[in-house]
Amino acid sequence: MAETKTAKKATKRSTAKRKKLEAAPRSRGIAADALGSGSPPAAATRLAAAIEQDGGSVLTLYRDPLGGHWQLFAGLPIDLVEPTPFQRDLSEAHVARLCSAIDRLGRYLDPMIVVRTAEGHYWTPNGNHRLAALRTLGARAAVAIVVPEAEVARRILLLNTEKAHNLRERSLEV
Repeated sequence: MAETKTAKKATKRSTAKRKKLEAAPRSRGIAADALGSGSPPAAATRLAAAIEQDGGSVLTLYRDPLGGHWQLFAGLPIDLVEPTPFQRDLSEAHVARLCSAIDRLGRYLDPMIVVRTAEGHYWTPNGNHRLAALRTLGARAAVAIVVPEAEVARRILLLNTEKAHNLRERSLEV
């Protein structure tokens, strides 16, 4: 009986917390037709010039739909993209599965998020496996969302949590 009451209290707290975080539908952010409007800040314009200088191609500048922060969608030379130095190790099994899926589809549809370093490299805090798969498949370029604020890379790592590997996935990695 006590366990049931405890479980009910925990469920109530969890539900209350979720309700607290939920905003009214369509009450935040920028409308779809305004994501590309306005003048980008100087930092985004400088970043666009640097990408072009690095041999990349800026496909568009736009604002993210929730916070309105300017970012760039760009094609980058794959040799300039690398994982952040503080990222977890690669799972060869996961890279192999990605290679197989990308190769079967014949398309790469999931851009990485990157930040540009002072040395002209692009760190990805959440695309290490996709980057390895692209390299394995022989790609010359990668598409990425380039964020002007370099400190975002560390903050993204906090969000980069994947589900725990099941027994089969762990055995494949071994």
